[in-house]
Amino acid sequence: MTEVPTTDWTHDFDEATALSHAPRLLRAKGFARAKPEWRRLPGVVTHVFTHFPLELVVYAAGAPASTGAPAGARWVALAELPGEALPNLMRKVLAHALE
Repeated sequence: MTEVPTTDWTHDFDEATALSHAPRLLRAKGFARAKPEWRRLPGVVTHVFTHFPLELVVYAAGAPASTGAPAGARWVALAELPGEALPNLMRKVLAHALE
């Protein structure tokens, strides 16, 4: 299944650790690494699994259209998201990020 980049889910969320694991993007020309400016979105995404509840903090960053995807990842056009094999949790994260 497809998912958005994420970190380990822990009860002791640490913003500095989360940001240190945030994806680094590739520029189209020369593939020099670019550090996007991640911003924390207001609110949280809640989801309940069979054995535990989860609250996720969501961050977003903008990138020029010519930016390459991070290693091991791919970009998906917004119009194509409904056809992606996304778990419900990831659909909630994307809906939150795109509000």
